[in-house]
Amino acid sequence: MSKSASRRKLSFQIVSSLFIVFGLGLLALILAGHNAIRIVDQSALARQQRMASRSLAETVASIPEQQRSATVWDDAIRNIIARDEKWLDLNLGSWMQEYFGHHESYILDEENQPLFVSILGEIRSPETFETRADAIAPLVAQLRGTMAEASAGQDDAYEQLAEVAVVRPIRLSGEVAFVSVVPIISDTGEIPQLPGTESLHVAVRYIDEVLAQEVGQAIELDRTAFQSAPPDEDMAGFAVTDPAKNILSWLVWKPHQPGMDLFLKMFPALLMFGLASGVVLIWLVLRLLRVSGQLEAREAQAQLDIMALNEAREKAEAADRAKLNFLSVLSHELRTPLTVILGFSRLGKNLRQLPSAKQLDERLKLRPTDVSDMQASFDEVVGFTTTAMEKIDKSGEHLLFLVNQLLDYAKLEAGSMKADPKVCDVEQVVEPVVAQMSILAEQKGLRLETSLRSSLIWADVTRTRQILINLLGNSIKFTDSGKVSVSVTETESQIHIDVSDTGAGIEPEEIDRIFEPFHQIDSSSTRSVEGTGLGLAVVKQLAELEGGTIKVHSEVGVGSTFTLSLPRETIASLDMAV
Repeated sequence: MSKSASRRKLSFQIVSSLFIVFGLGLLALILAGHNAIRIVDQSALARQQRMASRSLAETVASIPEQQRSATVWDDAIRNIIARDEKWLDLNLGSWMQEYFGHHESYILDEENQPLFVSILGEIRSPETFETRADAIAPLVAQLRGTMAEASAGQDDAYEQLAEVAVVRPIRLSGEVAFVSVVPIISDTGEIPQLPGTESLHVAVRYIDEVLAQEVGQAIELDRTAFQSAPPDEDMAGFAVTDPAKNILSWLVWKPHQPGMDLFLKMFPALLMFGLASGVVLIWLVLRLLRVSGQLEAREAQAQLDIMALNEAREKAEAADRAKLNFLSVLSHELRTPLTVILGFSRLGKNLRQLPSAKQLDERLKLRPTDVSDMQASFDEVVGFTTTAMEKIDKSGEHLLFLVNQLLDYAKLEAGSMKADPKVCDVEQVVEPVVAQMSILAEQKGLRLETSLRSSLIWADVTRTRQILINLLGNSIKFTDSGKVSVSVTETESQIHIDVSDTGAGIEPEEIDRIFEPFHQIDSSSTRSVEGTGLGLAVVKQLAELEGGTIKVHSEVGVGSTFTLSLPRETIASLDMAV
């Protein structure tokens, strides 16, 4: 990492840390404030709902009290008996509508039939009550039952009946109204009334804007109204229901939000505080960046020194590990053929001690000697000796190969190995190598397939064959079943020789390292194949020495393909060949 990049990274860490802390603090403040506002506003809304419900209940409860101002009255009974319609309208009809805001007034006789009807300040015929009779009948029946209970066992129960009333919201032909029913009784008790003979007064007050304002003004609510639908998000309210819990209407209002109101009042001050905090934060960031610049420079230099030391240490450790692995592998490789050579050479020094040699010696001493037995014993001794010599020869060749590989690598490292390129036919370069390696393939039961073509290349024949021997040898060593193939393809400027196998493949993390000197995928003493780990390193350097390249493509469990790419013949190369 460069010095400037490191400095930018540290500066970014400082700035981001400060902004994160400031942001988290601001977020916590906003969440706490929002929660406090929500709690305050919810508490205020609950209080408003309780007060609105209580105010509506008190307003509705006042309707029977308003009626009793004219229904608990001896004159009311006398004028009902006299059927004085004018007096009834002035005291029990239009007067109550004008003064108390009632909309309809009815007087029912002891059989619950209408004696007097007044609607919106006008006297109507008794038949008008028929449109209301079914809706009001349950209230009248309930009041009659309550009156009967209050009058039970008493001759004159006017005092008990003075407190009796039934009031509830009902729907009247599309209108929703509060209906109150009270008895018309004597205020002095001087006018006798048999229980059940009392007349009834019915007051109807519509649920309208006037009633809503009356309820809202009592507790200082804004925009109070009755509506058929529930309140939207900006409004508060509750349902007005009948005794069966059927919703008849909604009382709604604009809720007071003391928490939000307080926030809006304080918002300018909060905004100024936020801006001031931002200025302080920026100043603090600049100061810290200035101080951190010096620390960054020192840190960057220290990191460079540490990186250099670590890199040197890692290279030294890697070199030590590679040398140790190489020595371990080399000792193992040399020990195996040497053991074979020494073992059979010792047997050769004591050839007479072999069972077959002793048997031959005994037969020679016997007379007469059977020529066929003599020949069999001789063949056995010669066969054993031939096998031993073959193993000694094979081990010697292996030792020679190892030594040559070490010498080649040493020459390549020293820069003393030279290439002698010339124009040659790639098919003639490859075919001898294939013929040589086919024996190894047959010994392992592998098919060795070729797909060659005659093309001229500019290459060192010896070095190219050395490369192919290494590649084919590796493919055969690491392939247990299937086939090994060699194919030639060409492009405009290069000839490509592919050596493919159906072996175990190479792990992805190992592909970049297989061309390193002394590196082996399996460097343990129990590895299944031989080698010093120099073969592919030599292959890579030889290919580059010829002006070519070596690449590998491998898939675990499928196989590997090594591609040697060498330059094609050119006019300049042909001139040099001539």
